[in-house]
Amino acid sequence: MKNLVRYTVVRFMPFTQTQEFANVGVVIHLPQTGDVLFKLANKRFGRVSQFFDDLDGQLYANAIKMFNIELSRIQQLTTGMYGKQLAGFMDEVTRQREGFLTFSDTSALLTEKTVDNVLEELFETYVGRNFNTKEHREDLLVKNLKKQLDSVSKYKFVKSKLSADYLSFDLPLVASDQYETKAIKPLSFYQTNPLKLIDHGEFWVSRVKHLLNSKTITADNFLFAVDYPKFDDTKLNAAYTSLSNEMKALGVNVLDASDSIRINEFARFNSERSENFQLTS
Repeated sequence: MKNLVRYTVVRFMPFTQTQEFANVGVVIHLPQTGDVLFKLANKRFGRVSQFFDDLDGQLYANAIKMFNIELSRIQQLTTGMYGKQLAGFMDEVTRQREGFLTFSDTSALLTEKTVDNVLEELFETYVGRNFNTKEHREDLLVKNLKKQLDSVSKYKFVKSKLSADYLSFDLPLVASDQYETKAIKPLSFYQTNPLKLIDHGEFWVSRVKHLLNSKTITADNFLFAVDYPKFDDTKLNAAYTSLSNEMKALGVNVLDASDSIRINEFARFNSERSENFQLTS
């Protein structure tokens, strides 16, 4: 027998001006059975601090602690509620309000799975995995690197389109002075299997090769900023090593994304160094 599950995602949105949020939990209820369950991320949730890098971490920890208490109280209040009464009550609980923690619109699904399994799957979909995709991690890298580089060079690194003969494509961090162009492409290698890792890397190796062959940019002025885990899987480790060799074979710079000193040095233009050069007697 299939049950109707209504669910809403808990969002942490510390800055209402930007409307940026991170998913930190899921609340579900089943009108037919009267079940109300929720799951929230831990108080120490490193992905939130990565996403909101200028945020006091204690703000999130205190907010999630109090929200846990509040949702537990709501669970008790719904004891004995079913059908439209429960649905109406939960619609009121999850309606939009001001605050650091808020809710998404309510969605619904029909399933034969147990309520615990549904909660866990929804949590993994909206909270667990959405922070760990290569796309999300690369967006964070771009955001953090741009903030870092803005204080290093007077030539700002921005998203820009570069052309290579018969094709053109966007790169997230590009800057130019009157003499040269520099470009940075962050790459995240948190893939789940070697083929996906190789495919993602070779996609960008091929594009950069076109840029170099067309002399759009020199190898010295291109940087892969690499984010990768310490692989326990020997096949993943071998795949990354092979891909790393391909990137280095292009002659471009390949640095760990956390190596701020060397990345900052790469980002400085020769014209800036000349301006800062002073003759001493």
